[in-house]
Amino acid sequence: MVIGAKIGWKLVLAVFTMVVGLVANKAVTTAWKIGAGGKPPKGSTEAGYVEVVSWAVASGAAAAVAKRFAEQRAAQYWLKSTGHLPPGFETEAVKGAAKDVVKA
Repeated sequence: MVIGAKIGWKLVLAVFTMVVGLVANKAVTTAWKIGAGGKPPKGSTEAGYVEVVSWAVASGAAAAVAKRFAEQRAAQYWLKSTGHLPPGFETEAVKGAAKDVVKA
């Protein structure tokens, strides 16, 4: 694979990840405010352990889902734009999974 394609893929993936990450962060923060009735415990020393751990689990899960979603959408975009799978998706072990990713 050409070095330019690898750099291009990293840029596409970075943009998708940033946008989806910002949306996911806003969504989980809003859900926390509605569910808990206050701001998330970011740097607050007044929050209890349960609240801090709950926030960590919720925000971590949202980040993981957002990353997976961004990777799928970026791979779909790359495939439609270039006609081939992104760099790193082309190995034999990953080829079947990548095709499943870009089907959706």
